[in-house]
Amino acid sequence: MATGALALTGCQPASRSRMRVALAGSPNENWNGVWVWMRAFIEAMEASGSPISLSTNASLGREEDRTELTGLGLLQLNDASVSEATALSEMYVVAQLPFLFRDLVQFDQLLSDEAFLSELNQKLARAGLVLIDAAFLGGMSGLFTTQRPVREIEDMKGLRLRAMDQRDLVLIESFGASGVQVAWEETPQALQTGIASGYFNPPLAPVLFGHGAYLKYFTDLKVAPAHRLIVASSKWMNAMDASTRKAVEAAFAAGRLANRKWSEQRLQSDLELLKDTGIETVHVSEEARSKFREVARRSYSAYARDSVIDHVLKISGRYL
Repeated sequence: MATGALALTGCQPASRSRMRVALAGSPNENWNGVWVWMRAFIEAMEASGSPISLSTNASLGREEDRTELTGLGLLQLNDASVSEATALSEMYVVAQLPFLFRDLVQFDQLLSDEAFLSELNQKLARAGLVLIDAAFLGGMSGLFTTQRPVREIEDMKGLRLRAMDQRDLVLIESFGASGVQVAWEETPQALQTGIASGYFNPPLAPVLFGHGAYLKYFTDLKVAPAHRLIVASSKWMNAMDASTRKAVEAAFAAGRLANRKWSEQRLQSDLELLKDTGIETVHVSEEARSKFREVARRSYSAYARDSVIDHVLKISGRYL
């Protein structure tokens, strides 16, 4: 836990001299990759003489509430969901396209692409926002199942998987399985009763939410990068003097470095946690994953307009 000038707050407004930062989850360095990013940022800012007011556990409201506060300049830095970015710019759908990136390194290269960020932030600027970085949450998402392992796309037949939205349903059905929309809070019961026989999620999900008793296998398909977004207020950024900007950008870099180191360490430890939970990890061959990828691409039109998909594939193609 950061010390010094750092203040953990709920909904209390920060003083004008304090930078206001919001964390959606809890400040747990073992499980929360966003907190790892934020903590390094906070410590760097405190070291430069800038006190921080930190709100945790979504105490400032829902995702859209915190996004609005950030856009108004009442919140300087926010932990935001991917949907907050895609609502403002279809371009960021690139982060959600299944089987586009082989690993987090490829995704990270896209995040460092100045042209990509510039085009994306032009859209976000209309809402008073600036995308600073993505905070990784560990590895990439894969497939959890309750009864039998999935080693190739043919094994998907007969499965009924939990879907979050219509796009999930399209993807699941393209693989030959069936989908059922289940609220996350109702997922344990759905797994236990057989309403759902699995779901797509990052490796850590069943450990954090206690689904280990129902799930038996994790197929490490590397579907998409699990992450949240670090979003800043453009009003705050534009009002900085040169010395403040230098300190803030150095703190951004510290957050990114800490998160990436943490993420690398989690890649192996998460699989070990699954084993301890009683979940077997299934590693698929490159040939098997390629078949999933080929089929998944046919569902991309469910994620955005064809023109947007073509555009983001062209940009991301430099790193694939």
